[in-house]
Amino acid sequence: MKKIEIAVCDTDQAYGEKFVTWISLENQDKFGGCCFSEEKPFLEYLKAQRPDIVLLGKGFLGNAKVLEWIQQEGFREQEGILWMYLYDLAEREQIPEGAKGIPVLDKYQPVSQMVREILSYYQAYGKKEELASFQRELIGIYSPGHSIWQTPFALTLAQVLGQREHVLYVNFKECAGFTEWFQEEYQRDLLDVMYLCLTGNGNVSDCIGSAVYRMENFSYIPPAGDSVCLGEILKQDYLKFVQLLVGQSGYGLVILDFGMMVPGFFTLLEECSKVYILTEPGELHAAPLQHFRQMAGRQAQPGLLKRIDYLTLPELQPAAYQRGQWLQQWMWGGLGDYARSLMGVQNGAN
Repeated sequence: MKKIEIAVCDTDQAYGEKFVTWISLENQDKFGGCCFSEEKPFLEYLKAQRPDIVLLGKGFLGNAKVLEWIQQEGFREQEGILWMYLYDLAEREQIPEGAKGIPVLDKYQPVSQMVREILSYYQAYGKKEELASFQRELIGIYSPGHSIWQTPFALTLAQVLGQREHVLYVNFKECAGFTEWFQEEYQRDLLDVMYLCLTGNGNVSDCIGSAVYRMENFSYIPPAGDSVCLGEILKQDYLKFVQLLVGQSGYGLVILDFGMMVPGFFTLLEECSKVYILTEPGELHAAPLQHFRQMAGRQAQPGLLKRIDYLTLPELQPAAYQRGQWLQQWMWGGLGDYARSLMGVQNGAN
C-alpha cells in the first residue's frame, strides 16, 4: 500500500515536529511525513517532491509564494496536492482571499480526530471520476439467531476486503457495543449521517466525513446511540440512504451489518450484490436459520436467493481480550483465518 505523504508547515517548529512524530508512530503503515518552519526549504521541497497533502499553518497560508503555488493554473487538475489550512480557532486568523475554498482543520484538536478529517477530505478530493470507473458493491450481513460473532465477523471482513477495496462499514444493530469495545466516545453517529444525507444538507461524502472513523484498512460510521429510532425510520428512507451510500459516498464497497429486520429489510437485501447469512455450529442454531429460509423463500425475489451465501462460523470461544484491541485479536485469531479463507486472501495479502 502506498503511503500518504504529508507535509506540515508552521512557524511553530515544535508543533510540526510533534504532529509528524505522532502520525509516523501511530499510523506508520499509512502515512509518511515531514515538517517545515521556514518558507525557503518548503518551496525547495515542492520543486523536488510531490506530497499528497500539505497542511499550512501559521506564517504559511498568507505567504505570497505559497499562494502562488496553490493558484498555479492547472495545478489542481494534476494528480495533485490536497492543501489544507491549519486554523487556530483561538487566534481567529483571517483566511486570505486567494486561499478561499481550501479545507480548514482545527490545529489544536486531538490528533486522532485530525487524522480522521484529513482522511475524509483526502478520500473525497480528486477521486470522484476515478471511483466512478469502478463497479461499486454492497454486502449485507445478517444472523437469524443473532450470533454475538456477527459484528466481529463483519468488522474482520471489512478489514480483509479493505486491503484491496475502499470500504465503508455501516452498522444497523440496536446495541452494537462500539463505545466499550473500541474505547471511543462518538460525537455523531449513524442517525446524524442519515439525517444529513436524506435532507440534502451537503453532499453525501461530506455528510459521511462529518462522522466517519477509521479502523485498519476501512472506514466506519459509528452505530446509532439512540437505536430505538431505527425501527421508526421509513422503508423508503432506508432505501434512499443505502442507494446514496453506494452511488455517492465515494467508497467502492459498502458493508451493511444488520441487527433487527429494519423496515424494508428484504428490499435492502435486494440492493446487495452479496448477502451473508450467518449461523453457529450446533442444533440450537438450526431452527432460527430454517425460519429465515422459509421467510426468504416467501418474500425475496429469485435473484436475491441466488446471491445469498449461508455461512456456518467456526467454533469460536470468548477470550480475555485487551480493551481497545478487539479488532486486532479477531483479525489474527480464528475469525480472521476464516474471513481470509472465505475471501481468498492469505496472510493478510492478496
